[in-house]
Amino acid sequence: MKWFRRRPAVAAPPAERADPALIAVLEHDLLGIKPVPGSPAARAVALRRTSTCVEHRPIETTELRDPRPTAICAGCGTHMVESLAGWVVAGAEEP
Repeated sequence: MKWFRRRPAVAAPPAERADPALIAVLEHDLLGIKPVPGSPAARAVALRRTSTCVEHRPIETTELRDPRPTAICAGCGTHMVESLAGWVVAGAEEP
């Protein structure tokens, strides 16, 4: 009788799900498709158009020539700088 050695079954990692709001923004920007009024996708498109978001998510983009740390918001693309209070929208910081 042969002994067959098998690896234990490993569960597949969960698949990443698509973000419907991001897809709606891309459809609006690239294809001109308008989302359903009142939906979360319409809200995301409206916030994207006004360059505001509910909570900024800064991605640091500081270069050597920059006098202070700079970033861009991942949600709305607004330019941000780092102050003593944390990341703030550029131009809105205290002198």
